[in-house]
Amino acid sequence: MSDLLIQNARLANRENLVNISINGSHIESIDNISEAFVDFHLDFDLDPQNSSIPKLVEETIKRHYQGRVSIGHVTKLSAMDKNKRTELAVLLKLADITLTVLPATDIFLNGRDYDSLIPRGMVNANELLEMGINTTLSSNNILNAFTPYGDASLVRMANMYANVAQLAKDKQIADVLNMITKNAAQLLSKQTEIVVGAPATLVVLEAKDAVETIRTNAQALAGFKNGKQTFCNDAARICFE
Repeated sequence: MSDLLIQNARLANRENLVNISINGSHIESIDNISEAFVDFHLDFDLDPQNSSIPKLVEETIKRHYQGRVSIGHVTKLSAMDKNKRTELAVLLKLADITLTVLPATDIFLNGRDYDSLIPRGMVNANELLEMGINTTLSSNNILNAFTPYGDASLVRMANMYANVAQLAKDKQIADVLNMITKNAAQLLSKQTEIVVGAPATLVVLEAKDAVETIRTNAQALAGFKNGKQTFCNDAARICFE
């Protein structure tokens, strides 16, 4: 890891969030960011060998970062057999590390060296959730060379993920909505409940419940940040002659 990247990490710490693309051999270089939430992008390939997770867990526990570390991509997990995946999930749970799946980027970039039976190249976050890992969904790129599609809608990202992960049960779909709401808030120690006195930061969706939101890729009708409306969209209307 370069000195510049370390310096950038320390500067980013002022915003209480550090995002680092790194490989396992450099994990121990991260230091002096003890107040931050640290997001590592690692294990971004389909080779089941040489995962950085054991080293990351070791360093997370040694530095007492439990509960403040997340990992993005980690597509190696999708290439492992279930026993190995479970073994690494146990380690992630031990260090209270959150897994963030980035479906649009993972699917677009992985599997390019296959010309048949092309792998999805994406981790099944629901499986890891059942193993006790906090799992979230997001997109770290929008309309660039790594992810040339998207509109910053997390609902659209969740719908895409659920389809690729072949989810069908309502409980699974409801868990997916949590991955872009409650689970993500848990990662950053934010509140999500709508109660008196809580920050009025929310999105109004054109859906009756969590399952309908994901299954129909529900339109966001309005958004509020600390009580101030930031955007609005009209509800869909069916017009007849």
